[in-house]
Amino acid sequence: MDERKNVIREFEKNIKADTEGRNRLLADLGETILQRIADDDPFPEKTGNTPGAVLADYRKLQEEAAETTEIIKSLEADMLLLEELNLKISSGEGEQSGFEKELVEVYVQLGKLLLEHPGLEETTGSFKQQEEVLLAKIEEQEKKLEDLDNQGGGVLAWFGKNAQMALSRTLLLKNQSALQRLYRSTAEYFISATTGEELEGEAAEYSEKALTKKNALASVTQDLTALKTERRKIIGRSGADGSPFRRIQGYEKHISQINGEFPAVYLRLGSLAAENSGAGELSSFIKEEDAEILEKAKLFMQKISEKELEIQKIQAAINIDNVNSEIERIKKSIQGQQRKISNAEEAIAALEKQLAESEQHIEELEAFIKDNSRK
Repeated sequence: MDERKNVIREFEKNIKADTEGRNRLLADLGETILQRIADDDPFPEKTGNTPGAVLADYRKLQEEAAETTEIIKSLEADMLLLEELNLKISSGEGEQSGFEKELVEVYVQLGKLLLEHPGLEETTGSFKQQEEVLLAKIEEQEKKLEDLDNQGGGVLAWFGKNAQMALSRTLLLKNQSALQRLYRSTAEYFISATTGEELEGEAAEYSEKALTKKNALASVTQDLTALKTERRKIIGRSGADGSPFRRIQGYEKHISQINGEFPAVYLRLGSLAAENSGAGELSSFIKEEDAEILEKAKLFMQKISEKELEIQKIQAAINIDNVNSEIERIKKSIQGQQRKISNAEEAIAALEKQLAESEQHIEELEAFIKDNSRK
């Protein structure tokens, strides 16, 4: 392997390191200059490779980063509010469930008391009839279960009895549930109806309890509706996926990309400062303490240029050797072709001699024929 290629690779490695060192210096200088410019607008030209164009790009990135940061803050506030709303909704749903359960229990007791309360026959008459039917069915099933339990008999009778008892228990539970629902319906009807009828004793107490529980449940339900409406609004602001967290992740990634663009802007301005050597539009923003940075950057550039020249020289020498090798190959090819031509010429001469001898032989044979034809 050509050792000169290893030398080139070493130079390229050094050039890369020197370039990175120079870029760091100039990027730091560019950032410092931008800090000195602050909120001023000293450059009228905003296009091309000018300080004004660099400053415009820098401020555009700043503005985009600030806007994105504000969006993230808003989304973070939404996340906190959403978490708070979820806790309130969870607590409210637990409270709502408790009130619903308590209200059902109060309704059942109230309904039973209402059907027993004197003077309410006109209001609760139809419910009373249904109660009597259900109580009769319950009593019938309880009596049937008692009779079946007292029955004797063999194994076959035992299996039959168990099947009947299972059916009777199912019917009993069904009718008991229906009776509970009837009591609840009676109470709900009485509470919602404006009958104006006065209650006394335990029925009055349970009626008051029912109204209190109903109002409390309505208040909790109303609060839950408002909380869920607010939650839907927040989720609606979060886009299609309904997740502020995912949107925050997306915006944080965008800010990271923006921040990744600042070093290139710093380098552009620092490079302009180095090219102008402190003159031109940037002169008023370059201080004495920057001279050392500019000098180091200049030395880096000289080293880079020297190494690039060395690489060009080595590459030229390699190219010369490659061309010389190609010339030698062509010369050898020409010599080979010339040998082939020489051999071909010798072969042609031999064939021409053979042709002449053949033609002479033909002439001799023709003369012989001619001479013998006269005789």
